[in-house]
Amino acid sequence: MEDDYKTRMVEEYHELKERISRLDDVVTRYKRGELEFKPKCLGGMTVAQLYIMQDYLHVLFDRIKVMGISLDSDDEPDKKPLPPEPQSHGFFIPRDGEPYLILHDMDGEWSYATNTPAVMCKINGWRELSYDINRFSGYLNWKQLVEDIQDSAFPLIPLSASSMPTIAKALADDN
Repeated sequence: MEDDYKTRMVEEYHELKERISRLDDVVTRYKRGELEFKPKCLGGMTVAQLYIMQDYLHVLFDRIKVMGISLDSDDEPDKKPLPPEPQSHGFFIPRDGEPYLILHDMDGEWSYATNTPAVMCKINGWRELSYDINRFSGYLNWKQLVEDIQDSAFPLIPLSASSMPTIAKALADDN
């Protein structure tokens, strides 16, 4: 009776691994144009869900190991993939609420700055940003950006011009 939680954790792990496999298969076939139906909701949200499920699988696996619960050696999760790279350009914020403003420029390069009211004021008017070495990270590729920012930041949340005044006001109210 006292080991029921261990059994439930292992069952949850196997069920999650199976769900990830099925969702990954659908996403892969969708990207190849091989689905025999037109899904209503497949794309960015589904890829984000897949990444979050994979992240959760790794956390659950680590908990199982720390608790001394055994799994078959072939049950280890696959290497954690990079989060999906947004194809759109513009500004993003991290999902975990960390104070970063992330830019994906038209050349496909990434940079980020600590999100402050001064940065937001410049962006609020959508003026050209000066890439001050003290303020911005410099240009990065996607893999470098993922390494610089914590896993909990992904998938990133895109910002639109209409949300800028709200964010600028929230930051100004915070300081």
